[in-house]
Amino acid sequence: MANWKARVGILSPSVFEIPSDWSATLPPGISLAASGLNVRAHTPEEFEKAVGDLESALQVFLAEEVDAILVGGITLATQRGFQAEQNILSDLSIRLRLPLTTGMQASVEALRHFEAKRIVIATAYKESINGAVRKYFEEAGFEVAGIRGLGVSRPVEQAKLQRDASAKVARTLIQAHPDADAILLQGRWPSVGSVQRLETELKLPVVATVAASLWWALRRLRLDIPVRGFGRLLQGASS
Repeated sequence: MANWKARVGILSPSVFEIPSDWSATLPPGISLAASGLNVRAHTPEEFEKAVGDLESALQVFLAEEVDAILVGGITLATQRGFQAEQNILSDLSIRLRLPLTTGMQASVEALRHFEAKRIVIATAYKESINGAVRKYFEEAGFEVAGIRGLGVSRPVEQAKLQRDASAKVARTLIQAHPDADAILLQGRWPSVGSVQRLETELKLPVVATVAASLWWALRRLRLDIPVRGFGRLLQGASS
């Protein structure tokens, strides 16, 4: 295939939904191979089961001959924390002989790319999950000025949210914390479509999880493919 560039494996905590933010942002020549961990609810029991199944679940991508792997969701991050997640990912990457990250690790890299220090985080999650998300990003070196969610307790509920839900939460956070220097739209909920509008309106860099994940993959695979219409991060592609 003349236009083929790369194949990316995505391990979702639950399912891979179509259409999704990936459908909107994926550039020509990049294909996806998706699998899931069957997480049905945001509970410690479901998350621990998924962490235990992680390595075996990743094996499918070897047969699919992917060039890089993205682990979606918050499972590993909230159960193990930032540093432990880094160590686990490094070990798995060596064993699989493939570049590997999570959506939350990719978001950390994207926020560092913007030299962010004091951030706000918009999520769809319930308060107990937000506490673990806050701790993760604080361990990664950020000051989390504020985090706010919508009380979602199951992955499927995120997909049912209105497309502007993430933007509304982000605006509320910036009103409460006007000294923040970046916004993170964390999670599976629809968000990439709001990034460019929020950046124009609020004059701040905005990172959405899927955008950060795609940006990471393009950078790691050394593919200079700007993706326009979804904010500064993807506009710059691999830069």
